[in-house]
Amino acid sequence: MKTEYHIPVLLDTMNMYLINTKIEKHIIVDGTLGGGGYSELIVNSIKGESKLICIDKDINAINHSSKRLENKTASILFRQGNFAEVKNIVNDFGFSTVTGIVVDLGLSSYQLDHEDGFSFMNDTRLDMRADKNSSLDACQILNEYRESELTNVFETYGEIKKANRLSRAIINFRKTKKLETTGEFIRIIQREYDLKKSIPVKFLSKAFQALRIAVNDELNDLERLLSDSLEILSEGGRIVVVSYHSLEDRLVKNFFKSNEMKDDMSKGFKILTKKVVMPEYDEVKRNSKSRSAKLRAAEVVIA
Repeated sequence: MKTEYHIPVLLDTMNMYLINTKIEKHIIVDGTLGGGGYSELIVNSIKGESKLICIDKDINAINHSSKRLENKTASILFRQGNFAEVKNIVNDFGFSTVTGIVVDLGLSSYQLDHEDGFSFMNDTRLDMRADKNSSLDACQILNEYRESELTNVFETYGEIKKANRLSRAIINFRKTKKLETTGEFIRIIQREYDLKKSIPVKFLSKAFQALRIAVNDELNDLERLLSDSLEILSEGGRIVVVSYHSLEDRLVKNFFKSNEMKDDMSKGFKILTKKVVMPEYDEVKRNSKSRSAKLRAAEVVIA
């Protein structure tokens, strides 16, 4: 049975916060195109000569969504790339400012089901690269990083307590053979923590999250996007970020707060979401992957 590439999270809420109805001509960036769910609603909501710039690291997302949106190509510009390069990409298309930026920092269903390394439910090669042109993958990290470096990855990006225990188990395993698959990584965890009958999903999620963030440099990319957003968003322009774990959400929250408009500032944010927005019960019931989603939004104000 054919499955949907990705079910968009907080779709209508995202669109409500993203599009400032006081602006007539929009230049909006969807920095994580994925299955095209956000982009389809956005492009149907903007009018006239407005444009939507769609970016994704994953060529599979570009190929899928460009077909999905082929009837809207007059209003859409596609680019395989990193949303951290948003300023350069926008300039390449001939724009100096934009009226909206949205990123959904979660994995797509397609990545979890069909791309190597992302899911602990599938025994695949330890890859985890969103951009397959990138040289660093999870296999390289697990086999080449020193114990201290592995511990830093699991502690910093996975928030795993006593992560040196996991790092030592990985070091001991690779004395006998190269660690190559998600199945082998899970078995290391099972043996080290004496998990004979069950695998704690929360622990595995943290371990896989840590590797994925390290492989794709996700937190640094988010910091770059946030920093550039304040520069390239026009007056009244808005940024919406949907995150899925505390590290990302904390970055967004703190950035908005530290750049909230004050009397001595020439440009800053008006925070639109005083409290983080999360999916309602009905959405979580329809799409369990949405349960950890957190949405924050802000609008640029110029003195």
